[in-house]
Amino acid sequence: MMRGLVVCLLLAVPLLAGAENLGARGRTVPVDRDAREQMKDKIRQKEASGELARFWEDYRAKVIDAVKHPAPLGVPTDARVRTELHQLRFVMPQDYRDETGRVVVRRGTVIEPLKIQPMTTGLIFIDGRDEAQIQYALAAGRRERLKIVLTAGSPYDLRVRFRNVAWNGTPTVPFYFDQRKLIINQLQRLYGIQLRSVPAKLTQQGSQLQIEFGMRK
Repeated sequence: MMRGLVVCLLLAVPLLAGAENLGARGRTVPVDRDAREQMKDKIRQKEASGELARFWEDYRAKVIDAVKHPAPLGVPTDARVRTELHQLRFVMPQDYRDETGRVVVRRGTVIEPLKIQPMTTGLIFIDGRDEAQIQYALAAGRRERLKIVLTAGSPYDLRVRFRNVAWNGTPTVPFYFDQRKLIINQLQRLYGIQLRSVPAKLTQQGSQLQIEFGMRK
């Protein structure tokens, strides 16, 4: 009888990893605390020891460093000069509707972006770790309106370095980075244009997009 009662008691009470003398007479078996409360205790302990503050400081430093020094996109350098001309045309794969459901553009419609919105500023893609490409882009930007887009290197460090250099009416050179290959992938996906190497300068020539690869003297 007594043995059966003890077994029932053990089955009814959650087991504690550190419990002692579960079968001792006259003692109450401690019940496992709520997991959330245990987690809160751990957090309070880490906060009191300064470990939590160090974790967030380290995390913040890593995030800031990733923004200032993004990972290279893996686009190789090729200084050979060559030019490509592309007719930008995009065929709508399906009907495009507005918020009311009305069809604004029908499937199969050919869209030519340069006729709708001409480029007022060109783009020049470079590896920001290569001093020759940096100087090439700066020289090109003095002759025509360009935005410098990096495929590698730190846009932050370059902005700081050239912060007192006038650029297209601004007091500093605004370097950009093609985050997640957004521009390169869009060119490939929409128009079949492959940006296989840098430097590469994109400008509008009439109704076409001209890409100049390499470094012209």
